[in-house]
Amino acid sequence: MGLLFLHGMAMAVWFVPLGSVLDAADLGSIKPMAFAASAFAALLSPLLFGAIADRSVPPAKVLRWISAATGIVMCLIAWSIEWQVSGWAIWMLIQVQSLFCSPTSSLAGSIVFAQLVRSKRSYGLIRSMGTIGWMTGCWTTSLLGFDASPHAFFVSGSLFLFLAFFTLRLPHHEIVNAHPQKLTLRERFGWDALSLLRHHDHRVVFVTAALLAVPFAAFYPFTPPHLSDLGMEHISAWMSLGQVSEVIALMSMGAILGKWKFKWIVTVGIGFGVLRYGLYAINSTVPVLFGL
Repeated sequence: MGLLFLHGMAMAVWFVPLGSVLDAADLGSIKPMAFAASAFAALLSPLLFGAIADRSVPPAKVLRWISAATGIVMCLIAWSIEWQVSGWAIWMLIQVQSLFCSPTSSLAGSIVFAQLVRSKRSYGLIRSMGTIGWMTGCWTTSLLGFDASPHAFFVSGSLFLFLAFFTLRLPHHEIVNAHPQKLTLRERFGWDALSLLRHHDHRVVFVTAALLAVPFAAFYPFTPPHLSDLGMEHISAWMSLGQVSEVIALMSMGAILGKWKFKWIVTVGIGFGVLRYGLYAINSTVPVLFGL
């Protein structure tokens, strides 16, 4: 649980203020590419590092390496912004950071959930620790006054380095290669996992997850400046309120998973997501329409 908490906190201190930091440093021109970097990395990096963790190196060791690399590159990004390095150089560092950081979520989750005995009952409670960590990271950013400061990246980098150190306390399970024959290049890079998309159920989950990611592509880059225009301060802390409903939903998962089919859980979740964005849009536009 501590692993998920630390990871969620480190991610929030980096990702939530990212757009505001770039805007404050007159780097708004690279903001779309900066947020797209994580999307590109999410397509490539988990396949490669996931394949290594599955077939060659214990997952805890892989997580340690890439967490340490993430922390180091994140500090380099903060220094580059302070030293007013070229925007494209900063974007390239962000892309490198994303390639290391992207697999950390899946690896941390797989390490923790592999230890569960009663997964249906325990999943929601344990997974909620990651969300609570995210909220704590948002509160920490605002408490320190780093909502638009590259110092937030130093904090996040330090947290990732501490996360790498924390993995030393995790149990190590050596990889037992059930297929000792030489791996093909496709298998080494994890591209054979794409064959799962031939199956209807996997394909539906993949497409659904991809569509769910679309609203986030607009939410995190543009919500902080929008809230700032509305006169709100401590933006990161305010944005953490969205995770309250997530914690409540995760706490309820133990009871729901045993009674509902997965597709109905996803459908209800999407419905609440639509309601959330709808209320947010109404709350933002009504004062403008009435000149308030």
